[in-house]
Amino acid sequence: MKRFGLSVCVALLSACLANAQLLWEISGNGLSKKSYLFGTHHLVSVDFLDSIPGIYKAFDACRTVVGEVVVNDPTMLKRITDGARMPTHTQMRNLFSAADYAKVDSALQAVLKMGLSDLALLKPAMISNLYMLAYYQQLFPRASDDWQLDSFFQQIAEQKNIPVVGLETVDDQIALLYNSQTLERQAFLLVGMVEQSDRAADEIAALNTLYKRGDLDGLLSLYVNDSTKYAPTQQEMFGMLDERNDAWARQLPKLMSEQPCFVVVGALHLAGENGLVALLRKAGYKVKPVKNGRR
Repeated sequence: MKRFGLSVCVALLSACLANAQLLWEISGNGLSKKSYLFGTHHLVSVDFLDSIPGIYKAFDACRTVVGEVVVNDPTMLKRITDGARMPTHTQMRNLFSAADYAKVDSALQAVLKMGLSDLALLKPAMISNLYMLAYYQQLFPRASDDWQLDSFFQQIAEQKNIPVVGLETVDDQIALLYNSQTLERQAFLLVGMVEQSDRAADEIAALNTLYKRGDLDGLLSLYVNDSTKYAPTQQEMFGMLDERNDAWARQLPKLMSEQPCFVVVGALHLAGENGLVALLRKAGYKVKPVKNGRR
């Protein structure tokens, strides 16, 4: 898989089967009430939820919403901005060759209307995120905040005074996104994102198709089988997926025993032998897809 489509953070099946693969029922192992697990994708509009049988019924049956992080934390923006700030002893130009600096600077000017000198206080990983989001909105101008599936259920929970719990803290996410790679590695991946941006529309369309068809294995395969020079390393994939999945699977039993939970995480975290579906099953829970609104 090319780097652009799956940066920030993520085969074809029939629509009926696929929708069920995104929404899972969790029961057994001493739970008095069922909880639910839903996989999201941040480049799909929230109106896609209307095509998933049983999702609103499952949400209404739960008393706690669990996400990767609590998105309405009032300190989040400042803490992320501080965490993504370039160290004072490092100059942006020193992270790139002259040719790569010019290439990235030109791409940023075209999309963000700002160059590397304007963004020199930010780490390359943050610049990559800003570039990707702006480029996506340029490709799909109708996109707006409404397409953020990641935060939708937290926003509804807040309106209904339903507790929201994060599996990670803001500081955990800052460490993962902006401190787990060297600045040189971040700069290298930013160059890769710019170089491959001409293929972004096709790659995003392919990702969205896989997601909407619920092909979790297909999404995971694209991520782990990337053969480009900008592919994530084994250590990066472990830190992004397996390590976090294991930590989350150890937190969920306590949360689900206290209240029925609606757990909302990125779809890649559900897939594979080290995904949440498999880990919860190994822990003794019955985890099965919700089909046509029925379990």
